[in-house]
Amino acid sequence: MLDYLIIGQGLAGSLLSHFLLKKRKTLAFVDNNHSEASSAVAAGIINPITGRNYVKSWRTDELHPFAFKTYSEIESILGTKIFYPRNVAMLFREVESSNNLLARISDPALEGYVRNEFDFNLYQNIFGSSLVSGVEFQQSGRLDMLTFILKWKEYLFGKGINYLQEAFDYNLLELNENEVVYRKLRAKGIIFCEGHAAAKNPYFSNLHYNFAKGEMLLVKIPNYPFKDKLAKDGIFIVHLREDLYWVGSTYDRDFEHNKPTKEAFENLTKELSQMLDLPFEIVDHLAAIRPTVRDRKPYLGSHPQHKNLYIFNGLGAKGSSLGPFFAAHFADWLNTEVELDREVDIKRLKQVFK
Repeated sequence: MLDYLIIGQGLAGSLLSHFLLKKRKTLAFVDNNHSEASSAVAAGIINPITGRNYVKSWRTDELHPFAFKTYSEIESILGTKIFYPRNVAMLFREVESSNNLLARISDPALEGYVRNEFDFNLYQNIFGSSLVSGVEFQQSGRLDMLTFILKWKEYLFGKGINYLQEAFDYNLLELNENEVVYRKLRAKGIIFCEGHAAAKNPYFSNLHYNFAKGEMLLVKIPNYPFKDKLAKDGIFIVHLREDLYWVGSTYDRDFEHNKPTKEAFENLTKELSQMLDLPFEIVDHLAAIRPTVRDRKPYLGSHPQHKNLYIFNGLGAKGSSLGPFFAAHFADWLNTEVELDREVDIKRLKQVFK
């Protein structure tokens, strides 16, 4: 009998399996070949300073160092580069926004996250004379999510882990007191890491998600000099390889489908044209839906009636930074080594689980 059956091998499922395998747990996967997964098209940005008020992200001081360490560890396992430390260059064209930031960066809480130097003239040469100011944040970077997920899948295959490439059928799941059965797979427990597909999960249907659709462009920008930066001026420009860049993204809560739209394409193209004083060529236009949680904290825990049904989901837009720490924490909890953090335990939703 297996220890765990994991549903979904996106960012959450991949990271969780890493820590469970370190504990010598036996696993199997069911995944629909990453169909419609936001992990497959996300930029994977880790940014310590976010929001309109430019404050540190939630628990940044512990989450970011742990993420850097974890991705380095996984790179050693895979023999493949997946994480790129990069400063985030925040660019401003409005004096008010610039002043708000400058007033914030002297805050002692931001010490170590703000780079002291900013080559304004160099940035202005590329982003135009309307640029007012900017700043670089450090202890940031980019996870190449797609490479990580695909290479991790190969790694799982290489270890002989049973992997069903199909959409999970809830009707085929058999629940017993001490085991779960799915097709021919028997395990002590099942862990749902389904991303936005969790909205259709009948066992955790009371968990609330705020689904957001993001659209982004893949763009060729010859002679762009900031490959080692994550430049943001409303939208991000993120280097992928050679002259190819990820540009985005939009954030739409009121969407009708998960396909790219003409409106988003036109808006992103316009924003990039206004942002950049260089020619570019659009290669592709992508879209994905990501699940976010109202309090912006992930969902971890077990079903209130079926104790061998678990969920690890809702990493949202900050999944690259949240994922490693809470995957390790969840693996420790599953192994009865720690108490589950109350801030992420689904039991915090007392109005749902009574």
